Amino acid sequence: MNRFLSLLLTAGSAMALLSPTDVSAQRNSISAQEAVDLVSSNFGPKSIQWIAEIRGRSGVPQPSDWEVLTFDQRMPRLLYRFWATAGRVVDGGPDEERYPLNIPVGYFNMAQVGVDSVAAFTIAEGEARKAKMAFDSCDYLLRVREYSTEPIWRLELFDARQQIVGKIYISANTGAVRRTVWIYRDTRSLAGGVPRIVDSMAPNQAGVGTGLTSAPAPSQLYPSGPRPGESTGIVQMQPPAGPQPGQQSGIAQAPARPAPRFQENMIPAPPVPNAPGAPQPGAPQPYRPVDSNGNVIDNSIPDPPAVSGSEMRDLRDAPASEPAAKPDPTRPPIEVPTTGGGSSERIPPPPIPQ
Repeated sequence: MNRFLSLLLTAGSAMALLSPTDVSAQRNSISAQEAVDLVSSNFGPKSIQWIAEIRGRSGVPQPSDWEVLTFDQRMPRLLYRFWATAGRVVDGGPDEERYPLNIPVGYFNMAQVGVDSVAAFTIAEGEARKAKMAFDSCDYLLRVREYSTEPIWRLELFDARQQIVGKIYISANTGAVRRTVWIYRDTRSLAGGVPRIVDSMAPNQAGVGTGLTSAPAPSQLYPSGPRPGESTGIVQMQPPAGPQPGQQSGIAQAPARPAPRFQENMIPAPPVPNAPGAPQPGAPQPYRPVDSNGNVIDNSIPDPPAVSGSEMRDLRDAPASEPAAKPDPTRPPIEVPTTGGGSSERIPPPPIPQ
């Protein structure tokens, strides 16, 4: 009798620690299976024949409402949405958000689900206990595994400040834990307050400790080798013997020549034959553009042909094929003054406007 009374007192004290909000949330919370059953009883079994995903948020431990996204071939975008709460179902109507950009991973039937949200939470709670991780609420997502027909639970765990502390992936068919991801922000975090992430699928993280008593050892954080900055066992190259740059060597050094100043209009000097860097005969030339027949396209402007002195003549002279014009005896000769100014007879004055 005394043992039974002690158990009652313990249970009563535990219920006293819960706030009225927590007690109300637990009273109004339902499981994912109960939500699907409510949809089926109100809209018929065909409404939940194929399900794209089921979501529940802020579960303590179970959510108070669930979002059920189902397949409906009568809809233009193939999806229909329902909301299920304790004792009530809301018709969300055709979904207009997913197709064609954010398409569902796949579809499943509730007959394939052997692990309900209650059992999934129990498994996640055990994994959090092994990882020594405390959490306050849980978000649920049930959908198929990518490129398969296996339904998978994804449980996201949050602390009291609504910071995510872990993700757990559980097979909704067998209950096997597929993956765990933990985010440590307490004394187990890295230097500088950087959160420490432990992923069960990451290489070389299977044996990383999660104890709270001491900081993780370097061999746990870097199991495949030494930490950055530690010796790797590789022989380092030693500097050459003699004085280092800036030290006196006892040998008179010639003063360094100043670098030439850059001039914007500087004309480069022509290349010196056989000089280092100059194009040598037979050296491969850079690629040049070719046409469809493979002929090199030359867009350069050719130089004008050279003109010899014997072929040049004064353009003011009469052509060699025409005889020179004879002076007109009726007109006096035109005298061009040498003082400048030109001749008024050669350049007529401009017309006077009327």
